[in-house]
Amino acid sequence: MNYGLFNNLVEEVIQFSKDFQSEQTNKFPQNIIIINDIKKAEHLAYEEIFGEEEYNWKDIREMEMSEVWGLYYEKSENEKPKGLEELLEIIADNVRKSSFKYSIFYNDVVADLTNCAINRAINGKSNSFFEKLFEIYQYGAFPCGWNGDYPEGQIVAFKLD
Repeated sequence: MNYGLFNNLVEEVIQFSKDFQSEQTNKFPQNIIIINDIKKAEHLAYEEIFGEEEYNWKDIREMEMSEVWGLYYEKSENEKPKGLEELLEIIADNVRKSSFKYSIFYNDVVADLTNCAINRAINGKSNSFFEKLFEIYQYGAFPCGWNGDYPEGQIVAFKLD
């Protein structure tokens, strides 16, 4: 499938979803907080409320993705990348078959990587939120929450040692 102008960037995410090793880096992502407690990671990912607006982690990710979709719908039909509806199935299948060590967070991992790929298809590498998530995955960690009053603050990520 050709995902348009930024096809190579989308393919990079798809390839990464197959084994989580091909592009993994030891470069520490800047401006994130790393935690090593899985119970805290689960709490941040599914229960914690962040900031005065009382967003949870899912809300934050959805708000960021709604901005991406907004840019998509502003494009003319011939500017819109094709094949985006297939990305979820492709990435879900890849993650399911991989030896990803954060399998308890499977649905979130699939959603994050799919959103990273869709963002890249639409914007290239210009959306820093989704590029930051992808960088965290490449580091071998799982983005699970927020520290601060969104949109100010930083991403919290869980990493097994």
